[in-house]
Formats: sequence, structure tokens, C-alpha cells
Amino acid sequence: MIGLTLQNAFRIESLGARGEIALFRAFIRAFNSLGSNALAQEYHGNRYQVKFSANRGSGRPVPRCELCDVMIIHYPAGNPREARVTFNQAKVSSNPLQCAPAVFAPYKFRANLEQWDLLSNRPSISTTTAKINLPADLLSSALLPSVGTFGVFYPKGKEFDFAYFVANELSPLKNNYKPSGTLQWKTQLGQVRKIGHYDEITATCCMYTFGKSLELGLIGTPLQQVLYHSTGSTEMRIWLGSILSSLQEMHPDSDLPNELVEGFELTREEPSRIVGPSTPRAVVLVRTQ
Repeated sequence: MIGLTLQNAFRIESLGARGEIALFRAFIRAFNSLGSNALAQEYHGNRYQVKFSANRGSGRPVPRCELCDVMIIHYPAGNPREARVTFNQAKVSSNPLQCAPAVFAPYKFRANLEQWDLLSNRPSISTTTAKINLPADLLSSALLPSVGTFGVFYPKGKEFDFAYFVANELSPLKNNYKPSGTLQWKTQLGQVRKIGHYDEITATCCMYTFGKSLELGLIGTPLQQVLYHSTGSTEMRIWLGSILSSLQEMHPDSDLPNELVEGFELTREEPSRIVGPSTPRAVVLVRTQ
């Protein structure tokens, strides 16, 4: 149900949209179609939030980039402790993508290779200014690689669709010194792998299959493990508690932020401590049925 609803909403929201920013905003607005089961908030700015030690074998030894474009948290109704989270970077491509697995060929799109390094290798991070407050182990403490992902808007006839890729299964076509490059996906779409006791889908071909995978709990890493079983778990709980408190303040009619706060027994932080520079460009909460 979520898949079809999101697919139809994105088709409407993205009509006439061109360029990464317009398509990204259409993607965020599409979640409003889920009514009280979703909350979508876009922020402004937030570039060059983090720095880290490079792992890709080329380029600057200490890259600087944003954390991601959107943090998506989803959980089944009545069980917020089963929530998963992914930090997703949006890109736009002129290359169409075939959804049928039988005709699949390697898919390529342009991207920032430093951003790919961050979301794929998931190093410890530090912030670029004192005004930004992000947990150092936000990515490195995650159990599943799908904590770091890419979303690609690609042409489908006269419209656009959305594909989702786990970052660590993408690879650079050429590992250039400069950040700008091409990433490629070389395996079949829609595959589900098991890590520990958890399943995750490595790629989805369209908005419908992405929404369906949200509903099945196959997107992102378990939030419980990040918040309670990692070295920086206290810092993580403060950071997330502040974001959720801020969202509750901005969206008083929504149940979702409070359900997550109460489900994970987070402290309701003072929102002004963290919102703005310390958030991704957007945050989306989804409650599945």
C-alpha cells in the first residue's frame, strides 16, 4: 500500500520538476500522501557538515562534505523499537533504469566520490564547525551497511522515478583524485541479504518497490543497536532526542516523534541546541502498518 501511494504521489509532485533540488523536494513532499503515518521536514543549508579520514585510496586525505540529504526513520505501528534508519544522498541522472531483472545491465550515475566514501565505508566523523553537533560514530556504529545509501532520480518517459542503492555495493568507474565521478551498480536489483539476524534490500528500482521495502522493514539499519549498543550511544540518544523534540515542536499534531521518543526512552532535549546545522537537509519519519 505504501509503495503505490508513494509512487502516485511522487508522480504528481514531480510533474514538470527538473534538476536535483526540485526532484528532491518532490520526493520529500510525496511522503505527505501517507497522512498521519508520515512526517516530512525539510531544512535549509547544512553543507560541509562533516570531515573524515578518506578510505577510497584517492583524493584529499581529509574530505569535507554534508552528512546526507535525508535521514529516513521508519517503524511498524505499535513497535517503535523496531525502527530502522538510513542516511540517503540524492542524485539525479539522465540514464533510464530498467526495473525488470531479466534485462538488467550495470547502472551508472554521476556522484561525489567523497560522499560515496563517507556513506560506503562509514568512518568516524568530526564536525567542521563548533556550531554543528553530530555523533562521531553515527555511521561507523551501524550494524547494517544500508545505514548509508543513495537515491537516484532517473527519467521514465516524460516523468521521473526513484531508485535506491546501498552505498557499499556501488563502486567508482574511475577512482579520480577529484571528488566528481561516476558510480556504478553491477548486481541484480531487488536482492535481499541477511546480516546477523536482519534482512536488508540492497537496491530498489522504483518508488513503488522502495515504498514496499519500507513496509517490509528492509531499508536501513536497526536504530535500537545504534542507540544502545555502540560506543557513542549516549551522544547518539541526545542527538536523536533533540531532533525528535524539534520535530514535535514544529508538528504538534503528529504522533510520530513522541512515539519514537517514548519507544526508545529518549530524553526530550531542548530543540534549539541542535536543529539547523546539525540535521540533514531533510528528515522523514514513516510509520508502517
